[in-house]
Amino acid sequence: MAYLRFPGESGMVAGMSDSPRPVRLPRVDELDGLRGLLALWVALSHLLAWTGYWENPGPRRLDAAWQVFISAKPAVETFIILSGFAISFLLHKRKQGYGSFMRGRFFRIYPVYLLCLAVAIGTSFLVPFILKTAVWSGETVYYDWIRQFSEWESSAFGAHVFWHLLLLNGVLTKGFLPGATGTLLLPAWSITLEWQYYLVSPVIARWVKSALGLAALGALAWLGIRYSAHWQNTQLSFLLPQLPLFLVGIGSYHLYAKLCESGELRPLGTLAPVALATLAILTGWHPVAFTAWAIGFGCIVSRGNDPFGRALDIVRAGLLHPWPQFFGRISYPLYLVHWPVIILVLTGILHVTPGIGKPAAFMLLTAVALPAIVLAALAVHRIVEKPMMDYGKRFDRKKAPQPQVVAEPTPGD
Repeated sequence: MAYLRFPGESGMVAGMSDSPRPVRLPRVDELDGLRGLLALWVALSHLLAWTGYWENPGPRRLDAAWQVFISAKPAVETFIILSGFAISFLLHKRKQGYGSFMRGRFFRIYPVYLLCLAVAIGTSFLVPFILKTAVWSGETVYYDWIRQFSEWESSAFGAHVFWHLLLLNGVLTKGFLPGATGTLLLPAWSITLEWQYYLVSPVIARWVKSALGLAALGALAWLGIRYSAHWQNTQLSFLLPQLPLFLVGIGSYHLYAKLCESGELRPLGTLAPVALATLAILTGWHPVAFTAWAIGFGCIVSRGNDPFGRALDIVRAGLLHPWPQFFGRISYPLYLVHWPVIILVLTGILHVTPGIGKPAAFMLLTAVALPAIVLAALAVHRIVEKPMMDYGKRFDRKKAPQPQVVAEPTPGD
């Protein structure tokens, strides 16, 4: 049997190993810590953006770095790679039918998503007040986008709610329903992308094992990228253009499994992360996300006394610290619930102090909203996420005597 503990879970995933003899795969708690830090990145970027700091407040030479940070796009891209890695493990190491697999996916993400969507729908009616009252409303392009989202919501409210409930808003073109991925609950644009991946991931898992299948996946990804402008609505939540990121995670899983099964391939544990980060930086293709993934992946596959290995030991210790591990456990609800909490708290601040400036608004919003976000995420994790996951696993326990856990990282905005 092969066992692997995935981030955010207290149990083990079990299944048959691909090797002819039993293999015990190491735990990957490091990725749990990485996931927690990525979720915090997303929340902090939105705290800044909502208080008027989408534009760089520092020296102009830092504009590019600020936009990378404030957009949090690399965090989402890293989450997508993580998902490819984790779902590949589940599909290859645990025998289950398509219905059982999708049932597990549903109970894993939908109850939390539905709760946060309901709260976000309620707080969406507060957004016009923020747009009207915040003194920085006319100073940042971010509020122009929020204003456009609000107009899209009000013009087709029922349609936006309907497609969000189906988790298929990411497949809609901007000609069909403008702003379908940016309305109501903005961070959830990546959840519809995840759901699309779940729907076809068993097929992808088979195709990556053959040259013909890989060629087909490559062709589909090329077509998706070639015509991606149709699905840029406003975020790109359609699976095909994002397929290469999932494939990086899938490939990383297969390398990880081989490294665990054969000591002869151990040098690849150092070379692969270095090569991935170097290639991304040289080509400029998702350089921050690939570097973040190379570091996280390197922490679980690289062991050695070389400078790279020693540097990763320091990073590994940080990712395994109790605080990143804690945030990793609640990262999914934190990633979703922070959006309505920010809107709710900022509305209260502007009601009490309507003339507050950007610096004071950011400090006050952070002081109030950040603890509220963490507490809300913890409550959702304990009251909704974990019980619903346990409920979903009851169906499989009737068929298998061993307890099994399904888990995967989830993205943010």
